[in-house]
Order: sequence, then C-alpha cells, then structure tokens
Amino acid sequence: MSPTRRWLLALPLALVLAFAAPSDVAWAQGGKPPPARPAPAKSAPVADKVDIQLMVVHAKEGAEYVDPRLKNIERHLAILRYNNFTVLDTNRSAVAVGKDASFSVEGGRKVTVTVLSVDDQRARVRVEMYKQSNKLIDTTVSINRGSTMMVAGPRYEEGMLILPITASY
Repeated sequence: MSPTRRWLLALPLALVLAFAAPSDVAWAQGGKPPPARPAPAKSAPVADKVDIQLMVVHAKEGAEYVDPRLKNIERHLAILRYNNFTVLDTNRSAVAVGKDASFSVEGGRKVTVTVLSVDDQRARVRVEMYKQSNKLIDTTVSINRGSTMMVAGPRYEEGMLILPITASY
C-alpha cells in the first residue's frame, strides 16, 4: 500500500481522535472507559410564578369616557366601536407554571388563566371563559413580559366585556 493511500485511510480515525476528549482517546485505544459525565444542569426557570392581572372592562356607547386605569391600553381600545370604557373589577393572582387561577366575571361568567410556560420574553397562557358549564372561550396566547393582551367579546348590558390580561414576572 502506498504511503499516500495509507494516509488517506488513517485520516478519518485521526479526525475522530483529534476532536475527542483525552479520556475518550484512551478508551478508543483500548483503555478504561471514561468516567460518567454529570448530566448538564437544567437552567433555572425565569420565574416561579407569574403575576396575572385580569381587569374586567365594560365597553358601551354613551358619553365618551375612558377609565384612567386604562391609560396604558387606551390606544388599543380606540379600534373598538365603543366610546365608553369603565373598569368594573381588577383581579390579581400569582400563578405558578402549570397551575391556574380562576376569576369571577360579570354576567355569571368565570375566567380561568393557566400559565403554560415562561421564558425571558413572554408567558404562554391558556384563557378559558365559562358561563355555567358552557365554554365560551378557549385560547392559548403568548403575552410579552410585562405586557397586556385583551380578550373581548361577551355581550354585557348593551355593550360588551373586555378582559385586559397582564403577565408580570
């Protein structure tokens, strides 16, 4: 066998050994197997709990009014066909990942918010709304950290309910 051909055949083995850790090289050459390496540490969760705030807003036609507590989302309310926005209730709960919190809402409704996952940028939550045993809403959304998303729709007293949901952690 020519020296060039022998070199070409040995090249793959040389590359494997060059990228192996020293203890792996000894094992590959017939020595003792390397000691077991510890499993990589799991990264700590970004937050143990997410502070969920659920506001209940009554949107209707009438004298133009925006509750001062809605200042941060006022520009988003402008796209709705209503001009009067009153906060009826504000609920808060610290919710662990994989757990949920339930809130009573006007009109005999119940809203359940389940925190599915959390990362540095957003919380993924499932929002369900029930009236008695009827499920009215079931959606999964991502809420940017410290931001608010809105669920709107159920009719209420000549208007509708809007549910701004904020996730902080």
